[in-house]
Amino acid sequence: MKEVIKTSNAKIILMGEHSVVYNQPAIALPIRNVKTTVKIQSIPGDIQIRSRYFNGFLNDIHSNLLGIKQLINQTLTTLGKPHYGLLLDIDSQIPAERGMGSSASTAVAIVRAMYAFFDRPLTKNKLLKTVNISEKIIHGNPSGLDSATASADRPIWFKRDGTIKALPINFNGYLVISDSGIKGKTGEAVNIVKNKLRIDNDSRLLIEKLGELTSQTATALKDDDSLALGDIMNNAQACLRQLGVSHPAVEKLIQAANQSGALGSKLTGGGLGGCVISLVSDAQAAENVSAQLRKAGATATWIEKIIGVDFSFEDNRQEAWLCPRTYQHCAN
Repeated sequence: MKEVIKTSNAKIILMGEHSVVYNQPAIALPIRNVKTTVKIQSIPGDIQIRSRYFNGFLNDIHSNLLGIKQLINQTLTTLGKPHYGLLLDIDSQIPAERGMGSSASTAVAIVRAMYAFFDRPLTKNKLLKTVNISEKIIHGNPSGLDSATASADRPIWFKRDGTIKALPINFNGYLVISDSGIKGKTGEAVNIVKNKLRIDNDSRLLIEKLGELTSQTATALKDDDSLALGDIMNNAQACLRQLGVSHPAVEKLIQAANQSGALGSKLTGGGLGGCVISLVSDAQAAENVSAQLRKAGATATWIEKIIGVDFSFEDNRQEAWLCPRTYQHCAN
């Protein structure tokens, strides 16, 4: 029996939540240690799914997984196999609604596995366009950021004007990601910021400050300046807190991490819950901070080494598949 296994990774926004909606840059990182794995086997009869959210025939899948259903059916049609019997085992380590790109990562792994199963070539452009089938159903008007980062192997710089490019870095440090256990509320957080900007000029200054901090982050990553990056993260969290998108559970984890030796900590994603990212200098510090975060109430923690990467100018290009208008909801 033929069997194919493919993976994708989680993502976090390192810097630029919310401000990116207002034409400021943001930086996202693929998280290689938190993965989605999809195994495909041929079976007689109809398509079946095994996952943490649904087990059964694809045609019986519940409505909140309609995006995955459409993705699988349309991909099979594109591949000329509309009635092919398959069993898809979907194993995701990524918590849902935490700003880590759970739905995009699942879609990326599914598309990679399906194209590999039928021995078809898959370009990056085709992958992202196909993944957008499910992302549009799930998120309405997705930014494209989650899909790009879930399928990437290096940090990404992006702006609302449609710029997505790989970010060269020369940095050696670790991120500890901690789950507050509270689902993020991206839509509500975006509206909070929007309403503040209508009535409060100080909020506009905070958005501009977050944009400046994103540019400073790129410099710190290039110069391997972990102390500077830690300060930048703390300053960004202060801005996000003033914008009203933090949460008591998030603040508790940030305090615990920084008191345990983290160089800086902030929320990641839309906010009002979700995850915290904390910067530390080495592996031992990462283990210590991770342990303290669990004691402080984190429901899960992950450690990710930030590895320096370099590449030619030709790789540092704008991706033509991204439509600039899609960035209006890319705080998630």
